Amino acid sequence: MAVHPTNPIKGAYIMPEQLAASRLSHSAEGLHFTGDHLTYRITGLTSYNLERLRVTLKAYQAEKQSLFHVDTIDLYNSRAREAFADACAKYLTIEPQHVTAELSSLIIELETERISMRDKGSASTVIEMTDAERTEALKTLRDKELLKRIIDDFDSLGFVGENNNKLLGYITAVSRFLTDPLAMLVLSRPGAGKTALQNAVCKFIPPEHCIQYTRLTGQSLFYHDTEALKNKVLAIEEEEGMQDAMYSVKTLISQQHLTVSTTRTDPATGKMSSDAYKVEGPVVVFVSTTRPDCFNDEVKRRFLILTIDETPEQTKNILNAQRVRNSPRWYQLTSDEATVTRLHHNMQRLLKPITVMIPDELKISFPPGRLQIRAEQAKFLSLVKAITFLHQYQRKTGTVERLDGTKLPCVYATQADVDTAFEIAKPVFIRNVDDVSPTGRVLLAEIERLVSSKYEDIKKLDPKRDIYFYDIPFSRKELRDFIGWSETQVRVNIEPLVELGYLGKLQGRQGSACRYVMIDNGKDDPTLE
Repeated sequence: MAVHPTNPIKGAYIMPEQLAASRLSHSAEGLHFTGDHLTYRITGLTSYNLERLRVTLKAYQAEKQSLFHVDTIDLYNSRAREAFADACAKYLTIEPQHVTAELSSLIIELETERISMRDKGSASTVIEMTDAERTEALKTLRDKELLKRIIDDFDSLGFVGENNNKLLGYITAVSRFLTDPLAMLVLSRPGAGKTALQNAVCKFIPPEHCIQYTRLTGQSLFYHDTEALKNKVLAIEEEEGMQDAMYSVKTLISQQHLTVSTTRTDPATGKMSSDAYKVEGPVVVFVSTTRPDCFNDEVKRRFLILTIDETPEQTKNILNAQRVRNSPRWYQLTSDEATVTRLHHNMQRLLKPITVMIPDELKISFPPGRLQIRAEQAKFLSLVKAITFLHQYQRKTGTVERLDGTKLPCVYATQADVDTAFEIAKPVFIRNVDDVSPTGRVLLAEIERLVSSKYEDIKKLDPKRDIYFYDIPFSRKELRDFIGWSETQVRVNIEPLVELGYLGKLQGRQGSACRYVMIDNGKDDPTLE
């Protein structure tokens, strides 16, 4: 026997004939290696930690599959290989040296396989477009009414209303190409359509750039491949599915990278050593929830918070769309989903990495009265840059020379980009600096409407009576009957209004329901004006 010169494993002897052809195959159960004496099933192979080759091996004879030996070992550890070979000799009546030789051949096969896995995982997916598709995508990107076209394409797929939310979702997704991307939280009552909005936006994102999860475990994000999340949209259907991973998601939004160090025991020496993992952004995080108190203030400040239109008019539009969904008229009013989404996938694939500059002369002004404005203006600037980035084929380009003489290609934002950002996102930024949740604001307005109604009734009965809003108590049942909300929705949203001083709570006698009075309608709260 001779040691093959390219084999890095000390003591692993390779027969020349073993290098001729691959004997590694794939199946739903894992990898399979066919040796001269035994067959091996391999699971647990990873594309990282190349200094180790830790896998689970199941060795058996092809004619006696019910008799086998299985163990998890590091194939780079000579002692582990020898122990595995001795166990196979004991249970499968085979010479240990035959098993050792086959394990050496297996190492070569697995090294090639894991490098292939790593290359496939880290290589960016290149989607080929036809000339016609490229021309159509470029034409759309150069359309002066690009944002209107985006809204129309959402409508053409049957997603009615929510025009500002559609644009904000689409532009937020595009911000994944920026160094300071946005994050989005959709908050609404159950059944309002938050998941429908999230799914609609994800349809317009190229599949190679969109990762949708139902649940994240606590450490899962830390162990992705280094560039697995780079320039991606990470969409999580419900915030409950990310509670265990809250720290990693929060850090990812703020720092745009994750790093973790874990310890392991060297099986040869017994000493502890550490492995470091790093996951890089930029990445857009997209979450939906029904609970206003799902995140603390620190986490919520990192998101653009969207709310769903819950007005009767929007409900009427949705109900009408549901009724005609299976009728001929529905197909006459909508487009083929694959055709529309393919166009937008190609458009986003044509967006080139380029730095966005916001010229000093553009008018951007946020009032400095509240501390939260610092973070909100940073998000606003990211929104402006995302709008400019989407319009890069329509904006002025140039270069900026650095102090060291290097030139940086860039595209310049316009005042129209700033105005568009403020127009579609003003309510969002007002909500972000508001101590009251969006649903709480809706409830406060409904309470004012209820109290006004009771006030009018009292005045009709006694016009001379001096009475003020805070003299008119109401119960949760009265409120539920008046606005049509469920008990849970009213209870969850009314208590924060009491804590913030907008409502007073009158404790009832034992066994009777408590009542509330309005103290402040919130009309004088600070805004971005």
